[in-house]
Amino acid sequence: MTSNPYRRVTSLKYWLIAASGLGVGLIFLYVSGISWFDQHKGAAAFLNQLGGLIGASVALAVLWELVGRRSFFQEMLEVLHVKNDVDSAGLAAIGTDYSRVIDWEHRLDSAKRLDIFAAWATTWRNTHQTRLTRIANRPDAKIRVCLPDPADQDCVRSLATRFNMTEDRVRSKLNEAIDGYKSLDGPTASGRIEIYLSPVFRAFTAYRVDDTFVVSLYHHKDNRSGTVPSFSCHRGGSLYEFFEEDLEGVLNVSTKLYP
Repeated sequence: MTSNPYRRVTSLKYWLIAASGLGVGLIFLYVSGISWFDQHKGAAAFLNQLGGLIGASVALAVLWELVGRRSFFQEMLEVLHVKNDVDSAGLAAIGTDYSRVIDWEHRLDSAKRLDIFAAWATTWRNTHQTRLTRIANRPDAKIRVCLPDPADQDCVRSLATRFNMTEDRVRSKLNEAIDGYKSLDGPTASGRIEIYLSPVFRAFTAYRVDDTFVVSLYHHKDNRSGTVPSFSCHRGGSLYEFFEEDLEGVLNVSTKLYP
C-alpha cells in the first residue's frame, strides 16, 4: 500500500468508478433479459450489447491499472534514468567511427584550443593538416600535443605489443609524429605549438577541441583492423571533467620537448 495520500485518494476514486461502471453493465445485462423485452427485441439487444461493452471496458481498465500502467511507468522511469545519466555525463555523440562523432571540419575551422593525446595519430594529422596549420597561425590559438616518449624503453615496448609492431617501427612512428607536429609551426617557434613527451602508456586517443573531448578507444586484437567505440562529450559533464583531469595529470609529469 502506497504511503502517498493523494495517490490513495486517486486509486479509491478509480476503483469506485470501475465498480459503478461494472454495476451499470450488469444491470443492463440483467434488464435486457426480463420478459418485457421479449416483445422489444431491438431494445433488448441494444441493452445487452451496451452492458457487455461496459463490462469489457471496465475489465480492460482494471487490467491497465493493475499491469499496463505500472509497466509503462517503469519503462518511462528507465528511459528518464538513462537520459539523466547521459545529460550528467555530458555525452554528445557515440559510435564506432571517430571521424563522425563531431564535425571535425567545422570545429577545427573555428578552434582556438586544441589538445592532442595520442600515440601518434598520423592518419588524423594528415587528414586535417591544412586546418591544423591554420590553427597554429592564429595569434589567439594554441595546440598542445602529448606523445609517448620514444626514449622510454618500457613505453615503446608496450606500444609495440599494442600495435603489433617492432620497437624500431614504434620509435620511427613517434619521431615522425614529433616532426610532423613541429612542422605546423613553420620555420620558427611561435609558442602556439607545444609538444610534450611522457612515459604514460596510451589506453585511448583523446582530442580536446575547445569545449569538447573526442575519445577513441583501442581494441585488444592482434591487428588494428575493424572499428572501435568512439564518443564525444562536452564541458560541464562528468566525462569531460574526467578526461580533462586525466590529460592535465599526464602533462604535469611529462617533459616539454618543444618549443
